[in-house]
Amino acid sequence: MLRTLSVALSSTLVATVSALCFSAALSASEVKTIEWTDLMPEEDLKLLQQMPEVQHDYSQPSPFDDNYQGDDPAAQQWQQILSSAKVVEKYNNTKVRVPGFVVPLEFDAEQNVTSFFLVPYFGACIHVPPPPPNQMIFVSGAKNLKADMIYSPFWISGTLTTDVMTHDLGQAAYSLKVDNIEEYTY
Repeated sequence: MLRTLSVALSSTLVATVSALCFSAALSASEVKTIEWTDLMPEEDLKLLQQMPEVQHDYSQPSPFDDNYQGDDPAAQQWQQILSSAKVVEKYNNTKVRVPGFVVPLEFDAEQNVTSFFLVPYFGACIHVPPPPPNQMIFVSGAKNLKADMIYSPFWISGTLTTDVMTHDLGQAAYSLKVDNIEEYTY
């Protein structure tokens, strides 16, 4: 009787541990689809949403000029948003899927892009000032991403971290080790 009870308890324990391990494996492999605003801390997002409409009065000094010396509160708020490297810690070491455009940084011998900044809009870092660091992701480990494909948006999946990466083209407050790259579909 005692042996039967011991075998039954052992079997139950093995089944419970197996189920817990299987459940943990499923949780670790789940990929969360996120949007760019998810990567902005709440206080940064609120500042952005409270910004006044941009005025296009070119007769006045612009807060976007390198030598701007004004004391316009909206300009100061805008500069704060544009330079924010604050991150959302809950995404550190999380499997995510995020859409965006590729800004190539490194290539392999066949001219495939191997590392890049993922950005929320086309032309970022190249034709216009870079997005804030918390709106750029440094992506490494890409394979078979042809250089001529950078004009299209992509879904990038992988493990997101809050590791900062700085390059001549900009600074990313997030990094991602890529698992999958697929063309963006609507």
